[in-house]
Amino acid sequence: MNEKASGPRESGEPTDPVKGATSIARVLLAAGGARLFVLPLTGLCAVATARVITKAVGIEQFGVVMLVATLSQFLAFADLGAGAAVATARAQADEIDSGVASFRGILLTAVRTTLASGALLASAAVLLGVLGAWPRLLGIQHAHLASSMNLSAVLALSAFAAALPFAVGEAVLRGAGRVHEAVLLLGISPPTALLLAIAFRQIGVPAFAYALVLPAGALVAAMACAVRAWWLDREAFGNLLRNVLRPFSVRGLPIAATAVPMFIVMIGLPIALQSDRIIIAHRLDEVSLSNYSYASQLYLPLWSVVSVAALALWPHFAAGVHNQAALRKGWLTGIAMLGGAGTAIAVGFLLLARYVIGWMSNGEATPSWSLLVAFALLLIVQSIHVTTGILLIEPGKLRFQAKCVIALVLTNLPLSWILTPSLGAAGPVIAPAITVLLCQLLPGIAVAAAATRPTDDENTLGPRDQVDA
Repeated sequence: MNEKASGPRESGEPTDPVKGATSIARVLLAAGGARLFVLPLTGLCAVATARVITKAVGIEQFGVVMLVATLSQFLAFADLGAGAAVATARAQADEIDSGVASFRGILLTAVRTTLASGALLASAAVLLGVLGAWPRLLGIQHAHLASSMNLSAVLALSAFAAALPFAVGEAVLRGAGRVHEAVLLLGISPPTALLLAIAFRQIGVPAFAYALVLPAGALVAAMACAVRAWWLDREAFGNLLRNVLRPFSVRGLPIAATAVPMFIVMIGLPIALQSDRIIIAHRLDEVSLSNYSYASQLYLPLWSVVSVAALALWPHFAAGVHNQAALRKGWLTGIAMLGGAGTAIAVGFLLLARYVIGWMSNGEATPSWSLLVAFALLLIVQSIHVTTGILLIEPGKLRFQAKCVIALVLTNLPLSWILTPSLGAAGPVIAPAITVLLCQLLPGIAVAAAATRPTDDENTLGPRDQVDA
């Protein structure tokens, strides 16, 4: 690792949780502050993009266009868990013997994995497009939309597939304690999408071409993160491109212990939590789908403030610290800070959502109070849980999280399907608020409490002794 490839310790952001609650608070504020810094720009760009697309295609087609544009939200698992292995290896690179060599080997395997995954995903998207299957899969019945929807789905998913290898750069920055840098670089995505939407409207492209603007923006942002990660860890990246294409002569290191359970988590969460649009498309009308889409587009940037801040805890919890008392203190501090922030943001969402959505939709969308309250409750539950999800990152604990996510999928999808006809668009939002609480939050707290229980020796030490231990 070269001098500029400094880990969290060298950059002034200690990764050792025994530094106490002050260290946890500092990294949360740095990452959350960076997200809050870019949020006005990215939020305004997202709102403006929705307005441009609404004016271009009309409210009836807006929901359908956004359904295609956000297909990648179902595919967060597409890196096959490689990002988690890279982030953990980078967090340990400056903390354990042979950490740097291990990081290089895992990085090589991760890039090969994401390249193969991206190629497979793009091929599958093309095959489904050739077969004309996308409208049927997405619950869109209008025959005149079929050909354009097939093409737009192929293009949108191909752009997402191309971004997968570059997204490893974000994992490197996360593990290096530089989540704030990743946040700033990922903030490039919404302005890029807005500029592309404006250009499309000036050119006069077909309606479904607008489904490409979001994945194209994400691709540009992922490339920016990859460039920054390369600059940070140039020694580790030195021969990467050449070695990637030499799998038999240059072998990487196995990543399955972390990647497999993380893959299960990442494939389960989108199925459970991002299937709302498809359920609404099958169970309700297009206006309900549009109302949900506007509320969701406002909700997601707000939730990202909490979820992104939580990622800053990754190097602290992944570095292999054994002081249970200090680890528990860091865990509880994270829950208090992120849970409190999520509650405050949820209140702000309830107060302002109708006004902002009215502007986004040019006065045409009218989301119900039940839909907005459901999103607020979901935000609070997820904010309280997210610290525990980062804490339980060791392979054995990840296997436990994978089981929780399987339970979440098995309960949330049927409950969403049942609630939607009676509760409308709020149904598939209330359902995950309930199932995340029962399947993730409460079991996670029980396991984390046991995992961070202080030993007898630590119980005999005072707070100052625990920090110095």
